[in-house]
Amino acid sequence: MKLEFQRIEEANDLVNQLIEHHPQAIFLTDQNFKVKYFNDAFRKLSESDKGDVLEHEFCEIFGCTQRGKKIDAKDSFCARCRIRELLSGSNLSELELVRDFYINNRMETKHLHFDAHRVVMQGLKYRLVVVDDRTQKR
Repeated sequence: MKLEFQRIEEANDLVNQLIEHHPQAIFLTDQNFKVKYFNDAFRKLSESDKGDVLEHEFCEIFGCTQRGKKIDAKDSFCARCRIRELLSGSNLSELELVRDFYINNRMETKHLHFDAHRVVMQGLKYRLVVVDDRTQKR
């Protein structure tokens, strides 16, 4: 079946509904790694309020335990972070990660699978990321 729309608003509405009701966490980041959009599954996974998500980085929202830590005098963990590499628009489009995060002031080990896709809207580059929480599936 091929979908055909009379107006762009119809297509936008369908895409928004699909993303919002998708069971996996979905978010969109800009080139500065700031979250611009997220669905309810992402909010539940991160256990965050809407105000704690928009315009913040993924690792800030999830409370990455490695965030900002120094590896050596010249470099920090964040500069070599695989999540940051995924969100930077590099050739990396899929990532499996087991890492500790501080969620609601408690440390949790999460097993997350990321699928990232490049998106261009109004000439700006974004990353659309789908997160599958495989923590309980292990």
